Amino acid sequence: METQLPPTLHKLAGVSTRTGLSRSALYREINSEANPTGRLKVVRIGRSVRVREQDLADFINALAS
Repeated sequence: METQLPPTLHKLAGVSTRTGLSRSALYREINSEANPTGRLKVVRIGRSVRVREQDLADFINALAS
């Protein structure tokens, strides 16, 4: 039997640390109604913004290419 870890949701401060981008730059990259072509997908929980681990990995890969 394989154990699965629960999905990880990162705060923007952690995403900033992992990517080296500022908070403002991350908000410019977020996929939102104002920016439908954004490259960073987020989960909004109330007013909080979180990034799934897989979406963060996809974003980092997109930056590298």
